[in-house]
Parts: sequence; C-alpha cells; structure tokens
Amino acid sequence: MITMKRGKLSAVLIFAAAMAACSEKEAQPSAEIPTEPVTLHFYAASNSVMLVEQVHEAVAKKFPHIKLKTTVDGGEVKIENMISAGQVPDLISYSLGGVTKLKDLQLVSDMTPLLQKHGFDLTRLADGVEQNVRSFSDFDGRFILMPYELNNNALFYNKTIFDKFGVAYPKDGMTWEGLLDVAKQVTRMDGGVQYKGFRFEETNMVFKNQLGLPYIDQKTLKAAVNTDGWKHWLETMTAFFAIPGNALNGQVSEKDEFVKEQTLAMRTGPNYMSELPAVTAKGGFDWDVVSLPRFKGFENKGSQFNAPYFVIPPTSKYKDQAFQVIDYILSDEMQTMMSRMGRLPIIKSEKAVSEFGTGVEGLRGKNVQAFFKDTIDSPVPATQYDTIAKTTLVRKGTRGIAVDRKDVNTALREIEDEVNKQIEAEKAK
Repeated sequence: MITMKRGKLSAVLIFAAAMAACSEKEAQPSAEIPTEPVTLHFYAASNSVMLVEQVHEAVAKKFPHIKLKTTVDGGEVKIENMISAGQVPDLISYSLGGVTKLKDLQLVSDMTPLLQKHGFDLTRLADGVEQNVRSFSDFDGRFILMPYELNNNALFYNKTIFDKFGVAYPKDGMTWEGLLDVAKQVTRMDGGVQYKGFRFEETNMVFKNQLGLPYIDQKTLKAAVNTDGWKHWLETMTAFFAIPGNALNGQVSEKDEFVKEQTLAMRTGPNYMSELPAVTAKGGFDWDVVSLPRFKGFENKGSQFNAPYFVIPPTSKYKDQAFQVIDYILSDEMQTMMSRMGRLPIIKSEKAVSEFGTGVEGLRGKNVQAFFKDTIDSPVPATQYDTIAKTTLVRKGTRGIAVDRKDVNTALREIEDEVNKQIEAEKAK
C-alpha cells in the first residue's frame, strides 16, 4: 500500500482530475460546491508511482482544500480485500477489464447528478466515448464511469530490420491481410538470429474486437463465439504465427522481443511509447508507427472502446470533491499537459491532439498522429460474462491455434464449451 501526502500527486490522479473538467453544455451548476478541507481516499489500480505523484501535485495546487490519500494496488493490496476490510475509497481508477468486478462490488454510481451539478459538457469527449460509457451500465442510460485518456493502438515497426532486408516500411491504412505479406518479407534468419515479422498482444486485440463481434448472447447468456465472425477473426490474426520462423513464443513477451531483443519487426498492443525514447537514446533502435491495420472489407469499422477510467463509490461522503478532481483532469489544461507526455487525450481539443508527445524526448519526426486513426466503434452488447469469453478466446483461441496447433473449428468448439461451463459455475455461486 502506498499512502501519499498532499504534495505528491500521481499521474493516475492527474488523469482523474483532468476527467472531471468536462462540463455538460445544457446543464448549469445548481448548487454551491463544498470547499471545506477533506481527505479523499483514492485507489489506483495498476498505475505507475510517477503518475500518482503527478496527480497529487496537480490536485494540491488546484484544490488546496482536498488532501489525497492514495493506495496503489499490487501484491496483496486488492480492491476486493479493501472492501472486505470496510475500507471503501472515495475515488477509484481502474482498467476497463475490471468494470464487472467493480459493479459486483457495488463500487459504481450514476454520475448524472454530478455531471449536471458541475456543468460537465459530455460533448467534449472524443467521438464514441459517451455511447460506450453508457453501454457499461447495462444499457439503462446511466453514466457510471469517466474515462480519462484514450488507449488507442498503432502499429510499431523497427526501421532497422526493414532497412536490413530492403523491405518497404508499412503504411497508414493497411489491412491485416495486407500486413501478412509484409510480415512474411521480414521474417528471416540472418547471421544466426531469427527475425520475426509481426506479433500482437493477444488480450489487447481480443478486447479491441475490430469486427464488433458479441462475446455472449444477451438473451440466452450463452457463449456467442462459435460463429463465422470469430472464425474469420481467428483465422486472420493467427495466420501470422503460421509464417515459418514467426511462431508464437509463449515464454517471451512481444514487448521484450520488440524492445529488448529487437528481433521483432512489427508489433501492436498496449501503448508503451513513453518507454521507447530511452531505448532509442542508447543507440541502434530506429522505430516509427503507422495506423492500426483493419480487416479487409471492414476498413470503416473502428475498435471497441478500451480505456482506464474513474468511478465514485455510492458510499462516498465526498462525491462533489471527488468529481472536482475528475473534472480538473479532463480540463483542456490537464489533457494538453498529459498529451504532451504521450497520453492520448480523451477530449476533442485540437490543441491537446496536436501537442501529443511533444514533451517526450525522441518523438520528433515520429508519425504519432497515427494513434488518432484508431477510432472508437459502436459498443458490442455487453453482459456480466464477457470477460470469461474474452480471456478464453485468448487462451484457447489465439494461443490454442498458434501454440497448441489446433484447427480453428476445434478451438471454437472448445472455447464455446468452456465459456458456457464457466458461466454456469458463476450462476451457481
């Protein structure tokens, strides 16, 4: 557990504060916002200490009446353990994969009254964000969470490997089918070193679901994965691992293959762009990015929404103050600051978008605007069992085909069977 005084704001909190800055156009503040000194217990899931310190600093300067007491999860420090001990935070930052958990723990509340009271303008959010946020409340129209940055993907590539083999660099606007041919050209053995063409972080791409496929049937609450759509997705994405020399190594992460070993020509997954300049500074690592490829015939479909967010538990006595932090994190000021540091802004601000990455040394000349080409698609009908299907699609789908060498039809049948069994087990609890 990490507890921080007022002088240390985490980047996580900064995001939270920046989120709250959006004001709803049609609504006007209807009551005076409390300014008496309070201590907010903030729980940050899987966020760096550096970000937490930055948030603390920003909130301390903007709101001297708000003191942040921050707990960062990790090890035995988990949100469910805190709730069991009767320690319910006033503000929580969490990953999108944990929405169901927070709902089950009754840690989410409808922010609509706070949006109205603080004059929060939802139209400032990036296209598709509001629609997707509302979908997480079981489509009953509530606004239960506030994302504070986008988590868009791009395709990173190692220019040195492409130059080594005389292959043209990938371009913006490619399809996965077109990328397959490129990956084949840069998958080679040279000087005793196996260079691989392409790898993706499987969980990230399954969650992004660019074909907009349902995971669970909303009516029957049964697996909706043994379909032509998911078959097409798996066949397309696992075709890369069938390239001789490009087999999936389950023991080494794609991040290590790309950054540490520098034997991977192309990769996509979570954005760790902020880490690359330090590697580049050591010399010998020349990289760039292009837009995330899409499926042939579905070039106009974006990705499913995937972003970190804030929630305010219904039991908090300081909802107004917690929302003040969120509102500030979503202000033009804070979003632009975070954008300069390589965090994709969640708002439509042209300034914030244009200054993306300008504060990170080593990004000059990089095609960083490629991240903004990964647009947000309409939400897939969600259920409380989606995470079961998503994780099983990774374990028995991409890895089942790429590592265990199962054919796609067998993999889909096994995924369907296991997902349905897990759902029944959950219902029986």
